Amino acid sequence: MERNVLAILALSRNAVVSTERIIELLWSDRHPAAPRSRVQGLVSALRRKVGATLATRHPGYVLEAAGAATDLDAMHALVRRARRGATVADTARDLRAALALWRGDPLDGVTAPGAEVERVRLAELRIGLFEELFEAELAVGPPAGLAGVADLVGEMAGLLAANPLRERLAGQLMRALLRAGRQADALHVYETLRRRLADELGGDPGPELRGLHAAILRGEIAPPRAEAWADAITAYAPAPAAGSMGSALAVGLERAPDPFAARFADAPALPGALAAGPFTTAAGAMRAPATLPASVGHFTGRDEALKALTDAVTRPADEPRVVLVSGLGGLGKTALVVKWAHGAAGDFPDGQIYVDLHGDALSPLDALGAVLSALGAGRDELPEGLDERTARYRAHLNGRRVLIVADDAGSVEQLLPLVPPTTDGQLVVTSRLRLPALAAHHEVEVLPMDPLTGEATRELLERIAGREMRRGDPAAGRLVRWCGGYPLAVRTAGLRLAGRPGQSLDAFAEELTGADLDDDAPGGSLDVLRRGGRRGDAPGDGSRDGFAAGPAGVPGVLAPALASAHATLSPAAAHLFGRLGLDRGAAITVDRSMATTDRALRRVRQLLDELVSVNLLTESGPGGYRFHDLVLRYARECGAELVDRDAVDEWMRRRGPVGIAV
Repeated sequence: MERNVLAILALSRNAVVSTERIIELLWSDRHPAAPRSRVQGLVSALRRKVGATLATRHPGYVLEAAGAATDLDAMHALVRRARRGATVADTARDLRAALALWRGDPLDGVTAPGAEVERVRLAELRIGLFEELFEAELAVGPPAGLAGVADLVGEMAGLLAANPLRERLAGQLMRALLRAGRQADALHVYETLRRRLADELGGDPGPELRGLHAAILRGEIAPPRAEAWADAITAYAPAPAAGSMGSALAVGLERAPDPFAARFADAPALPGALAAGPFTTAAGAMRAPATLPASVGHFTGRDEALKALTDAVTRPADEPRVVLVSGLGGLGKTALVVKWAHGAAGDFPDGQIYVDLHGDALSPLDALGAVLSALGAGRDELPEGLDERTARYRAHLNGRRVLIVADDAGSVEQLLPLVPPTTDGQLVVTSRLRLPALAAHHEVEVLPMDPLTGEATRELLERIAGREMRRGDPAAGRLVRWCGGYPLAVRTAGLRLAGRPGQSLDAFAEELTGADLDDDAPGGSLDVLRRGGRRGDAPGDGSRDGFAAGPAGVPGVLAPALASAHATLSPAAAHLFGRLGLDRGAAITVDRSMATTDRALRRVRQLLDELVSVNLLTESGPGGYRFHDLVLRYARECGAELVDRDAVDEWMRRRGPVGIAV
């Protein structure tokens, strides 16, 4: 039982496991008498053996990382290093070192019912790592510790016997047998799997394995010469210790050219797309798709956001992580991600793919079709169903360092099929929504987009308009405030200003703003702001360039984005948004003293969360929220309608059941 408790805490090392959770994992629904006292006794006995690294933390216990190490952590570190390896040989070497840490079945000797889920997960992880290793060793050759390809075949065959339905493993064994000159045995492996699938599941092998089988039957893959892997095996041999017989060989290898480029010279290649699907040309050479759009010009003021994006992507992870850049339309999310993606292209040598999801207009099926087409699949090669396309996509990306940029996502359903199957690939998403439900499926890092600072806004205006704006100039300050830090508004104003070299900055600012930005009175331009609310509609202010707006101080070019976000709100959230706009302050604080009941407090928090989810409000700390300046102007416009509604409601209350004369 002490071993069971230790395993439970070690699997969640450095994280508190509650007493209730330990009880559930130890005994499931068959608790002993006084289970909490039993757990306390087990922990007390265990602490005498492992020391202070087992600490009590409310509401349970924690095995602290500083005083404990696990082979699982060491294995994950080697796997991460393997997947970042500079060459296939580095990847294979680190994967074999990671698998060498496994001793028998995972969690051997742990009998707690709750450990079964982890045992199954770890067993699946081990098989997947073997498949990654075999893929690398099929490319680079078996390590010197194995007696050539025959031992590699034996290792694969043993694992397949224990996991007879693993199609990827069966295909790898077939390819290894071919390279050992055992074509008949390779065909027998396929036939055995085909019969088993038919008998047990009523199905057939997948298209990739069927393609490999057909290529062997057609004689398109010939067994290699016996010496085909000789050079690759030498290149893959681990460096011997100094002074050993192999030292001279190791030194010679350091001086020799890198054999990576030539290691495929004698190995048979699958014809056409059979080797790796759309990633290969007809000649079998790697084709890295690159469909990123051009970076936007005059990119300014986003150095910190670029660094945050780099940090989010490069931070080590044991599972695929989705990076979501979220903010209102017009803040420059796409420009930021595309700029970053071009700079990070070298980290994704297997391809960089851009797909525009057009809000919720592009279905998950069509989104996958667009990505598969970028990977090289022809229109007639695209599977019909969503599940089939998802499987094809994951098969192509498995083990590949590919960057997927999904722009303007409108729903979680669009994104789930696009998440790469391993940490080698990366999905970066832009959206006007926060998409909190995505975190229920995958690890998500949300990077909220804020408006540009005043200084960055001024710099961008100067670069686009081609004229200097003096610091302290009231007209320049007014124009900067009018744009609200939204790059779309800044660029529109800059282009218009550039086309009027003879107009003074003061006259230009007066024309655009039309009224003092400090004027708190709503100007009745709500109808202007709400026109063209759908994405893609023309600005709704009726002006030639869509920039000028009503006296609320909201540029017309941003009106559709604001109206689009507002249109998604529930009636209660929309009402709260307008009320907060009338409150005049950009900062909002919520605490218990402001609500008459707990239910009212919970409801207000729910509505505030709804505003945050569409980026009309930003969290500024525990219980704190704030408006961006431009959004606050829009909220005041929405609040103006509520003032009129209050007047009508008051008249109706005073009217009485019969009516009054007016």
